[in-house]
Amino acid sequence: MPGDFRYTSLKNPESDLRLIQIASGQHGDDLKCTITVHSKHSLKRTKYNALSYTWGDVAVKVPISLNGKIFFVTTNLEGALRNLRCLTPAERGKQLPLWVDAICINQNDIEERDDQVRRMKDIYESAEWVTIWLGNYYEPCDDRILINEAKWGIENPGRGSKMDTVEATGLALSLGYMLDDPSKDQTFLDYTKNYPPEVENIKAWVQLSRLFQRPWFERLWVIQEISVSQRAMVLCGKDMILWPQLEKAAKYILRPRGIPVPSHIQKILPLMGAHRMTQVSLKSMWNVDEKNILTILHSTQDTKCLDPRDRLYAILGIIEDKEDVEIDYSIPVEQVYRNWAEKRIRRTNTLDILSACADSSRLGDLPSWVPDLRRPFGQDKPLWIFNHSARKNDLLSYQTILSDFLQLDRKGSCFQISQDGLALSVHGHQAGVIHHLSTIGDVVSNLQDPTDLTTRLRSILNEWKDTILKLHHVHGPEFPFADIVLRNFAPLDLLPVSSAIWKLNAWMEGAWVGNSVPQEIREFERVLFPRVHGCQIFYTSRAGGGAVSGYCQAQVGDEIWTLSGGLTPFILRRLGPTMHRLISPCYLYKSMCCIAGVQETTEELRTVTLV
Repeated sequence: MPGDFRYTSLKNPESDLRLIQIASGQHGDDLKCTITVHSKHSLKRTKYNALSYTWGDVAVKVPISLNGKIFFVTTNLEGALRNLRCLTPAERGKQLPLWVDAICINQNDIEERDDQVRRMKDIYESAEWVTIWLGNYYEPCDDRILINEAKWGIENPGRGSKMDTVEATGLALSLGYMLDDPSKDQTFLDYTKNYPPEVENIKAWVQLSRLFQRPWFERLWVIQEISVSQRAMVLCGKDMILWPQLEKAAKYILRPRGIPVPSHIQKILPLMGAHRMTQVSLKSMWNVDEKNILTILHSTQDTKCLDPRDRLYAILGIIEDKEDVEIDYSIPVEQVYRNWAEKRIRRTNTLDILSACADSSRLGDLPSWVPDLRRPFGQDKPLWIFNHSARKNDLLSYQTILSDFLQLDRKGSCFQISQDGLALSVHGHQAGVIHHLSTIGDVVSNLQDPTDLTTRLRSILNEWKDTILKLHHVHGPEFPFADIVLRNFAPLDLLPVSSAIWKLNAWMEGAWVGNSVPQEIREFERVLFPRVHGCQIFYTSRAGGGAVSGYCQAQVGDEIWTLSGGLTPFILRRLGPTMHRLISPCYLYKSMCCIAGVQETTEELRTVTLV
C-alpha cells in the first residue's frame, strides 16, 4: 500500500529531521497530518516530542492524510495519532510537533534509513517528551490474561475500559508511594489501614496485569528510546502516567517493601508482567556493562524486533563497546553477524563471543562460532552472571594464581579464521562426553495461573531427580544433583551453596520450616526459576555432570571441551577428526575455574576447528 505521498530527499540526512503535526479534530474524524523538514539550525529552536510504540501487524494498514496525500500506517500507529490529537485548534496550537519513525523516515531509502538509525539516540535524547503508546483501553492481547475466579475473587472482570485504566494507573501510583514507605505521612493513611484503598481494587489489578502484557514491553528499540529520554510518559487510550511512576510500581510488585499489601493481594501480584519492565528499563537490568556489548545483548535477548540486524543496531546508542559494528541495511543479516564476530575475535584476542552462541549453524546460514542473535543465548542466566558479574574480578584473581598452567600461544594469536570466514581454529582439550540429558525445564508454557510457579518448578525438579539419579546409579557414584541445579561455582560461589542445597532439598520435600516462610520461599523460588526454566542437566562419561540451555538441542554423545580464550566449558559435536560444530557453552560441575586454557600441565592442548 504505497499511497500517493512522495518523500523529498533530505539535503543533509545526517542532520535534517522530519517532524509531523496532527491536525485537531474529534475522535471519529479522519486523521490529517502535515510533515515538514527541519535543518540542523532550525532544530536548535524547535521543540518536539518523540513517539515510542510498536508497529503492530505491518500487513494491515489504514490510510491517513499526510500533506494532503494518502499515506498508510499500521492500525496501532493510527490509534496513537488519534489519541494524541487535540480536539480544538486552540489546543492544537499548544501541541509540539512529533517525531515518528514510520512516517519521518523514508523506510524505502536504505541510505537515509542508515543515517537516521545512527542518529536514533540523539533524536530521542533531544525530544522534550517521549510518549509511550501502549494501545487502547482494550486490546485483543488482553484476552491472554486468564483470571482465576477463585484466586482473584472476581467473577467477570470484563474488557478494559477508560475507568479500569484510570483505576489501574491510580493503583500504580499508590504502589510507588508504598515503595517509598510514606507511612509517616498521615494524609496518605485512612487511619484504619496501612495501605491506600486503591490496593483493594481487584479490577484495577486485572487491568494493570493486562497493561504489563502489552506488546510494547517486548520491543527491543524501546530500551534505547527510554534510557536516553529526558522525560517519558505512558499513554493508554487518553489516560497518562509518568514512566518513572509505572517503573516504581513494577519494582514494588517484584520485591514488596515499605508498606506491605494484604495477604490476599499478594496472591495476585502480576510477577511475570512486572518482570517485563526490567526487560526494557536499562536502569532495572542487572549485570549490564555498557563497555561490553555482550552483556546488553544477553539482557535484551527476549525482546523483539522486525529486522534481525537490529539486534545489534538498536543498542548502539546505549553502549560504548560498538567499534565492531557498522550500521548497513544493504547487507544480509548473516554477513552482519559474521563481520561483527570476526572483528571482535581479532580485536580482543579472546573467545568471549562464543558465550552468545547457541547451535548457530542449525539453519545452515552461519558458522557455529558466530552468534545467531535471532535465537536466545546458549547460556542460562546463572552461568552468564558468573562469567560477567562483579565477581569476575575474583575469577581473574584466581586465574592469576593458576597462571603457571596457562598454555596459550604467547607469541601471537591462539585463534585462526579461514580465508573464507567460515572456520575458526582454536586450542582446547576434551573434558568428557554426555551420557544422559534431562528434559528441558518449562515453567511458564500453558501456565494458567502466573502467580503460582511452585507446583510447576517442583514437578520439573522431581522428574529430573528421579530420572537422572536412577540412570546414574547404574554407572557411577552419587550424582551432585543439588549442586548442579543450583550451579555450585566453587571455589567462586555466587550464593551460599551449603545453605541453598539444604533449602532446595527441604523445598522439594515440602518441609521448609522457619520464620517468614512465605517470603523466604518466594525469594528462593525467584533464585531457582532461571536455574530450571529453559535448562537441562546432564551427566558425563567421567562421572561428572552439568547444565546447559535447552535452546541448544544438545545430544547424548556430544563432547565437553574447554577452549583457550573461552569463559566456560563448551559442548561440541564431532564432525571429523579435528572438525567440530559448536553447540553451546555449558556449566560443568567442579570445572568452572578450568577456563581460558587453565588445565593441569600434563594435558596438552589440541587444535579444534569450529565450522
